[in-house]
Amino acid sequence: MPNLKQQLADIKLLMQYAVPPPELATAAALVEKHSTDRVSLNIFQAFYSYLPEGLEDAIAVLRLLERRQGTFLICASTTLSDYLYLATSEQAEFLGLLAEGIWEEEVLAFFNLENREAFFKKYAPLTKFPVYVPAHLHHDLCPFCHVADGEIHTLGCPVEICPWCGGQLTSCACRFTRLGKADLTSEGQLEELLTLLNKKGRVPFSAEEHRPAYPLTPLDLE
Repeated sequence: MPNLKQQLADIKLLMQYAVPPPELATAAALVEKHSTDRVSLNIFQAFYSYLPEGLEDAIAVLRLLERRQGTFLICASTTLSDYLYLATSEQAEFLGLLAEGIWEEEVLAFFNLENREAFFKKYAPLTKFPVYVPAHLHHDLCPFCHVADGEIHTLGCPVEICPWCGGQLTSCACRFTRLGKADLTSEGQLEELLTLLNKKGRVPFSAEEHRPAYPLTPLDLE
């Protein structure tokens, strides 16, 4: 994964070919506003890499519809339409037009929506939802994997506390000693570790106890 500066440069290059010239300065200013936020940069990169309508366009505003377990449901509004994205600090996935709702049953279930009709009922009108604010500015979120206070970290997050020794799970030796391995090199080993963690009881993120000792911007984490 490129660092934030490289990702920002890549997005700006894509915008040269994707954004109508009269709108380029405004669109670039919005991207700059989110230059230290991996979640929104992933959305910008996904959008400008693949313009949904195949026509020049520019994102004017991002609105947060929902977030859960470090995953954000965000609507990107442009001069042409409104588009849904599922985004994390790792990637962004285009879900389709807001007007068509969410078709993927797995995504609906993740956000506790029974069906598309439930989506339309909950997320209209769009203007009632807040403009997306970079995740690292929310002090109730993990600064790395963005889970909320009381939620379980994404496996591999350096903020997660080891339930056996109380240290950092990615830094202590417990993951090796519990598996009897010198290193972890396969998906199977990670799944085995996850099983042991769940059996022991993973430590939920505590904004009050865990966040203050960590950097507050993603740039500090690179």
